[in-house]
Amino acid sequence: MTGAGTHKDSETFKIASLQEAEAFAVYISRYGETSLSGYDIRGPILNIYKYSRVHSKVDRVNGKLLNAYIDLELTYLFMMKDSLLAGGTHNRLHDKGKTALGSVLDDFELFSGKLDILYALSAFSFRMRAFWDKYMGVLFLLYENGKYDDYIKTRRRKHFFMRRARGWPEIPVHLRKGLTNIVRTWLIHSGQREAVRDIDNGKFCVPFPDPFLEILGEIIAMVDAVRTPEAHGAGFLRKWTLANLPIDKSRDFALMNHWNMGNEFMGALRATIAEYSAQSSMANADNEP
Repeated sequence: MTGAGTHKDSETFKIASLQEAEAFAVYISRYGETSLSGYDIRGPILNIYKYSRVHSKVDRVNGKLLNAYIDLELTYLFMMKDSLLAGGTHNRLHDKGKTALGSVLDDFELFSGKLDILYALSAFSFRMRAFWDKYMGVLFLLYENGKYDDYIKTRRRKHFFMRRARGWPEIPVHLRKGLTNIVRTWLIHSGQREAVRDIDNGKFCVPFPDPFLEILGEIIAMVDAVRTPEAHGAGFLRKWTLANLPIDKSRDFALMNHWNMGNEFMGALRATIAEYSAQSSMANADNEP
């Protein structure tokens, strides 16, 4: 009998075959359906399985890519659940007129709902920061897998990523377009219509490494501004969520902007993996006798 502290790695969960990858993809998509209609990641899971299997035969380090990517997808799914809980709870309270009350201390249903929102948003702030660490880790496995272990071991992962990524070759257009879409949204809100037209006309796409890495670093720093006081200080979100402010004046739901940015980057990564998987499949087919 194996003791609680002596489990072998071979006994932990892993996906060891195409059939298991397909089953996992179906089940995780069904699970996601409980939170969001139309949620389906069967394609991304199978793409990463096929791509990582091809490259693990050549480079053992890249065999970690499947696990790292799946962990990223799970974090993304849990972020989705956090954001839907917060938004759905707010809508329910709003429909009942509770958000028009003066204080959360005047009504227990309002107080209870606000705590649910705080629960979801605080969890989201931790997951969003973890999302970026995991995302950068997957990029290491794609573009500089020999430094992945060094990245995991360092305490300053963002700094390490920014320094190493500057020497990478040009990254796929999907990632640059994803960040360009985020910049476009910022430009719309700041009223810079001419710059928005340039993006829409294909005249501008955020180049790599500058200012791509600089902007990505700023996005992560904005998450840190919320996550750090939640983890190590007296808290940031509590002051806003429990104040019962209108949603457009409360800084807690500003976290949903980070959900939108995470969506853009996740879509870009999925498109990149799909492209790489297709290229690997074609190369394998050409090399078969």
